[in-house]
Amino acid sequence: MLEKEKDVQGIALYAQFHKPGAMTQLLITPDGYDEAGDKVFASLYRRIITASTPKKQWRSSNIRSAEVGELDFEKADDRAVFAEKRLNFAVQLFDSLLSGKWELHKDPIYLEVSKKDLTDIREAKTPTKLMYRINQSRETLNYETDIPTQDD
Repeated sequence: MLEKEKDVQGIALYAQFHKPGAMTQLLITPDGYDEAGDKVFASLYRRIITASTPKKQWRSSNIRSAEVGELDFEKADDRAVFAEKRLNFAVQLFDSLLSGKWELHKDPIYLEVSKKDLTDIREAKTPTKLMYRINQSRETLNYETDIPTQDD
């Protein structure tokens, strides 16, 4: 259950995928409340970095619920229907990672998301403090930062 008063609003997932000549970075943020107490939907950020585009901008999409009609969230089946409809938007992205022969690089990183991060997301800005924490974690966990080559 989301709580407006807590500074930490949930946990984000960062994953990095490699294939020769390219790296895909993926970040999924949770639902939560921003600093003004407004609801912010979960978001998905992604970018593909290559040698010719090493500073590619992050693209984002809100993860909004599809039209689900009248659901009773006390029932597990209705919650499952809601979750399935809500994540259908990502099927194409994950299918392209699979069909493109992308390989997951190390384990995903899980990070706390603050109200400030959600304020940035709601304002359609890249959450820079969250990105900073991701980069610190990547460095600490010895994630590859260079574009993978054919020999990697």
